[in-house]
Amino acid sequence: MATPQYQVIRAGLEARIVSGELAPGAKLPTEAELQAEYQVSRSVAQRVLNDLAQAGLVIRRKRLGTHVADGARQVNLMRSVDPRIGDANLPGRMDAVAGVVIPAGKAFVTLPGLDDLEPVIQITRVRRNPTDDTPTVVEIAAIPFSLTPELLEESLEDVSVRAYFSAHGIEIARSRMYFDPVLLDEENARLLDLAPGIPVLRRRRLMWQSNGQIAESAAYYLKPGAMEFYIEYSDENPSDPS
Repeated sequence: MATPQYQVIRAGLEARIVSGELAPGAKLPTEAELQAEYQVSRSVAQRVLNDLAQAGLVIRRKRLGTHVADGARQVNLMRSVDPRIGDANLPGRMDAVAGVVIPAGKAFVTLPGLDDLEPVIQITRVRRNPTDDTPTVVEIAAIPFSLTPELLEESLEDVSVRAYFSAHGIEIARSRMYFDPVLLDEENARLLDLAPGIPVLRRRRLMWQSNGQIAESAAYYLKPGAMEFYIEYSDENPSDPS
């Protein structure tokens, strides 16, 4: 099923906001400019901007236009599990800490259905705040080696696992996300510049291929207060598109 056009346009603008490309206070295109750029109707352009406003990412004022809201560091978690609408686009640059091939049984994360001796690629990365470069998220992902044998040849600072899958014809049929309050272990505490043992939120994501086999298992350790997450439902065929 094709992604509705307003979602595609909104996702692009949202990515520019959360990445910091569109900073707080920056002016967004007008409805007329969106119509001209994307060749869409006024109702579609209006819905894009209204949706961003409802999510708290922008502020709309008559005669003043639409501007990025202060503190717009919100992340739509639906983008982490729905392969139709791209990556979550968390703000800030990524540092690669390690990329290794190890048996699945020794991976930091669990890969359901995979034999403990099956080789996997485990990647550890740290995302940094775009403003002061402090660490905000530790990401540890494991992928079956047979699925992406050349992954470690990529620039791990820049590679998006979801985009890599798509580029190599690996279809993701199902995703699931978990949230766990955990006490920070020593290694992840060091990477986040925090004290071991403090409570943090761990976000876990599992992705499966269309044949039912695991494609990726990932864990994200989030520095408290670094960003705000939300999940949003939107009717694709509302009676009033505005």
